[in-house]
Amino acid sequence: MRVPAFLMLLLAGPAMAQPADPAVAPPVNPLVERLRGIAPASATPANCDAQVAQAATLNAPDLLYAAAICNLAGRQVESSFLMIAGQARAMADLALIVPATSADSLKQGELGGFLFFFAGGAGSDEVLRDPGLRTRLWRLYDGWSPAYGPSYDPGWNARRRPDATAYGAAIAELRARRRAQLDEVARLYADETYYAIHRRLADLQARTGSRYVEGTPETALSLDLSRQLNDRAVALGVRAPAAAAELTTDMPPPFPVPGETAQPAPDEAVVRQCAGLAERMTIADGSRIARVAVTRSAHWGTIWRADLTGGRRGGTRITCTGRTSDVRPLGEGPDALVPLPGPNEIGREPVR
Repeated sequence: MRVPAFLMLLLAGPAMAQPADPAVAPPVNPLVERLRGIAPASATPANCDAQVAQAATLNAPDLLYAAAICNLAGRQVESSFLMIAGQARAMADLALIVPATSADSLKQGELGGFLFFFAGGAGSDEVLRDPGLRTRLWRLYDGWSPAYGPSYDPGWNARRRPDATAYGAAIAELRARRRAQLDEVARLYADETYYAIHRRLADLQARTGSRYVEGTPETALSLDLSRQLNDRAVALGVRAPAAAAELTTDMPPPFPVPGETAQPAPDEAVVRQCAGLAERMTIADGSRIARVAVTRSAHWGTIWRADLTGGRRGGTRITCTGRTSDVRPLGEGPDALVPLPGPNEIGREPVR
């Protein structure tokens, strides 16, 4: 039986958290510790059923905890359902529920880190590859109606939260997107060539802990297997060849340059995403947004820049697009970044 990646930490025990240098040990994510603390006696089919029955009222950390219980109870369909439901809940909460304080921002960050490093996978390979098990999975997932209201607790105190209509619309979109992604994964896993390459890459990741060093054979193999997976997906017609724009992950400079133009009516989705990132940084760091400049480039599209001042880390500048973001210190003296221009100054050569 293949164990979902985020549940490997249950089997690895405390050793998995040990860094190469104990003197610089990072703090252990409390959500990881919570999963490791599950008592084997509590991981029963009856407890799994109880977790599934209350899935509509659980927040993201509790859904992922419930997924671990069902996995340990040998209930792979239920575990996969609770895991992907937890992913949808987490993405909605991370995007929409703004933390109240820096301590709350830390709790939100713990969920984001746990999702990124441990709980972002597709669940059980066996469930996705078996049509009967997959039908059971989608029956549970499609019947899941996550509750939301003023008393809903995402795991942190909120400065601002959406109303029920906005939250419901967002989580419906996230659920549908995740369902489409996993349908694609199931189609790919049904191809024996693709699945064999996938297993080789998964085994390599398990062996290396997904830690790669440039220039090593393991890194070269990882890149080659990833390329093979993409090529096979394209050959199967499941995935289209990447367009050039989709491969643009380079960042614009931290200040507007000639060729950029002022954008009186910028892409609202990009502005909302970037402003949300900046707001969360001000909460975490105790800073404030001092100045914003929004421009457009033929290469990067909408570019949103902002200077944050007064925080514990000193002044910082965020440069953000629809695909990437960058944060760097404002600096001082000859190393200081060029000041952000006003709307009428955009397009001129920057002056220090």
